Amino acid sequence: MSTKKTEDMIIDLLYFDGCPSYRQAWNDILDVLVEEKIDASVRLIAVEDLDRAREFHFAGSPTIRINGKDLEDYQGDGVMACRRYEENGGKGWPSKNLLRDRVKSAL
Repeated sequence: MSTKKTEDMIIDLLYFDGCPSYRQAWNDILDVLVEEKIDASVRLIAVEDLDRAREFHFAGSPTIRINGKDLEDYQGDGVMACRRYEENGGKGWPSKNLLRDRVKSAL
């Protein structure tokens, strides 16, 4: 089985400690990459305080960006809050379908 090599794809998962949802998002990102046989760099980035949240234009935890682009095209201004993904019934992480769609469109 071949793996789709995309050395240029970078997936960032930004989170803060205490976020109950970032681990589910992390696992789902890895699952989608394995299921789609895509090789990408995945980085876990801790956002420790409001200054860092502003620096990263953090849209809440977890924020996922593929090649610098937010999954929902949100341009955060730096908040320290939990994020909800309405497309996933308001859960604190995006659906695998959204992740899959965005990853595949970034190929």
